[in-house]
Amino acid sequence: MLMDVIFQSIFFVDNFNIIKQKLILKFLFLLVINTTNGQPVLLDSDKNEIISVLKNQENFWNKGDIDGFMQGYVKSDYLVFNGSSGPFYGWDSVKDRYIKTYPSKEKMGTLNFKIHNISLITSSVAQLIGQFFLSYPKSEVSGYFTLILIKSKGEWLILSDHTSRSEYNDSIK
Repeated sequence: MLMDVIFQSIFFVDNFNIIKQKLILKFLFLLVINTTNGQPVLLDSDKNEIISVLKNQENFWNKGDIDGFMQGYVKSDYLVFNGSSGPFYGWDSVKDRYIKTYPSKEKMGTLNFKIHNISLITSSVAQLIGQFFLSYPKSEVSGYFTLILIKSKGEWLILSDHTSRSEYNDSIK
């Protein structure tokens, strides 16, 4: 209804100025584009904070500190880790999984992350695609992961972690 009135006032009023018509059309075009394609822009500060979460996790992991590593995850029953053994729900369950899978610093190896992409889903929800490398004295394990992070109380934390080992090791990408 409102659009009909606007449309008629633009195109069917004899004394309406052509320049004003063009300006209104440009405004409407930009309005439509912004409302239909309005994905939030990832600010450098948010990107750096998200990267910092993973850097901190690398540091804690490489010290053999699973408690410190777990600080990157939201401490909630809504947290989910999904890997080859299926999903683990809740912060305690995810922590227990890490402790059982990596009972010592030697079993943990040395962790490095490579971030491929970070994008915002909303202003407080981000998706991160990356690659992990676990180095041991005589071998290396690698794979890919997808994280969903949420910004809560000004802090980015991992809400969902889907990690898969890969036989394909492409460290060049």
